[in-house]
Amino acid sequence: MSDVIVGGGGVIGLTIAWELASAGLKVCVLEQSQFGREASWAGAGMIPPGDLLHPATHQLAVLSTQLWPEISAVLRQQTGLSNGYRRCGGLLLEDRRSVPEIAAAWQERHIFAEVLDTRRIQEREPAFSAATETAVWLPDMAQVRNPRHMKALQAACIQLGVELRPEEKVVRWERGRNNTIAAIVTERNRFSAAEYVVAAGAWSARLLALLNIHLPIEPVHGQMLLFHAEAPLFQHVIEQGSRYLVPRDDGRILVGATEERIGFEKRNTSETTTQLREFAISRIPALTNVPLEQQWSGFRPGCDLGHPVLGRSAEIDNLLIAAGHFRAGLSNSPGTALLMRQLILGEPTTIDLAGFQS
Repeated sequence: MSDVIVGGGGVIGLTIAWELASAGLKVCVLEQSQFGREASWAGAGMIPPGDLLHPATHQLAVLSTQLWPEISAVLRQQTGLSNGYRRCGGLLLEDRRSVPEIAAAWQERHIFAEVLDTRRIQEREPAFSAATETAVWLPDMAQVRNPRHMKALQAACIQLGVELRPEEKVVRWERGRNNTIAAIVTERNRFSAAEYVVAAGAWSARLLALLNIHLPIEPVHGQMLLFHAEAPLFQHVIEQGSRYLVPRDDGRILVGATEERIGFEKRNTSETTTQLREFAISRIPALTNVPLEQQWSGFRPGCDLGHPVLGRSAEIDNLLIAAGHFRAGLSNSPGTALLMRQLILGEPTTIDLAGFQS
């Protein structure tokens, strides 16, 4: 019997498992397919220094930003694997809000942000299109290479004795006495623990519906492109609304992403590929002749509440929920895992969780 069973083997679930195992708990992680192969792998690995959409998620983002250097260093020390974390800075462009409005919104949240004109943009990023008149300079934007981070997390969990169980699709829960869960049943096995955590990303609503708990979490499909230049063309994350370019230090450039509510249907379309390529070239003209190396899509866990759900279930005493992070699952995983550990160990939480309730 485990101390804690985590349902979901993406970056949220594995980081929670690592945190709990580091505290000496016996942890089992159930994943319906393979570990870290959905949104955790498919995303671009951007780590913004805060969040403009919701006060609670801003607090979570600030907490996570503070934890990322430490978690990256500890994982590397423990496993010998680098996740590629680096503070690269970002340039944010006008979208629904003007550049001055975007800068003011960050400044109101006590995050340094500066408006740059064309000359100063070119000084920071010579490859950037000279047609861009203004941008917000966000020096505390960071990034991580998410596939490498997932490998390091899995290796660290294994070293700490976490039981990782792939291909374990949950089919039902067994209820216990006094408003508790007694066990979780998959297509192949039955597992029991003292505490249970649902952290299954876009599939969390399905898992919770088996307990008659209904949260407005659904998959939001996103398409991505990967270009591979012979050498790095630029160094900063470039973001315009939901679209972005993320440069890796080996010359690869991630370009994304769409937001499509089409259910659990993975696809890449030629129309979107063309649109994303044109967006990328309009910002970095040197990408014109750079070959497309790969394209893929994934499912983000969109939540109609406007924020993730974090905390203990109001319906079941030994159930915790960490779901609905939408585009910020990877970036907010360190803070989420810390908060889950604090709840399970009965410690005060670093930030107030009242803003994360359903």
